[in-house]
Amino acid sequence: PSVKRKLALGAGAMTLDGWLCTDLVPVTPSVVDLDAVRRWPVPAASFRYVLCEHMFEQVPYDAGLRLLAEARRVLHPTGVLRISTPDLDVVRLLPDSQDPDVQEYVRWSNRTFGSPAERKEADSAVHALNRVMRSWGHSYLYDETTLRHALQLSGFGQIRRCLPGESEHPELLGGDRHAALIGELPNRVESLILEATA
Repeated sequence: PSVKRKLALGAGAMTLDGWLCTDLVPVTPSVVDLDAVRRWPVPAASFRYVLCEHMFEQVPYDAGLRLLAEARRVLHPTGVLRISTPDLDVVRLLPDSQDPDVQEYVRWSNRTFGSPAERKEADSAVHALNRVMRSWGHSYLYDETTLRHALQLSGFGQIRRCLPGESEHPELLGGDRHAALIGELPNRVESLILEATA
């Protein structure tokens, strides 16, 4: 039945068993072509879960609102959207943070993705901040207040913040794949994860 269907947006090469995995540019045959900021060729109320992990930040704010409206439209009543994106509340405080995990995140970012000069200055939070703002196709970063507001504008009701790997919905456990790409600590430091009920 439709209440058990699950849709993953921006899947890239990583697929999930039991999910319809989509991407703007599918890179594997098991991923379906979908432009998430245009009307989806999907009937209303046809999915129980929608997962949007670390792709929402790649679209401008207005396009993000269109994506959220489509997610709300295709979700079954009481369906859940799980959205994960870099947390602007963390990013904007990188230069001033005394948190050892955030400082390790800065070193990891500079050593992993920095230019030769940036790698030599691994403790520079400014390098890491600029990278999060400008790299990987990022277009618009959200703090929790702004993301909650966008979800409410799109008609979502109950909104709950989650940690990576945490959910009140067993079907959403295992949906966090970003840590497999960047590691547990960087994912935990940079990710803002909200679950919103349709």
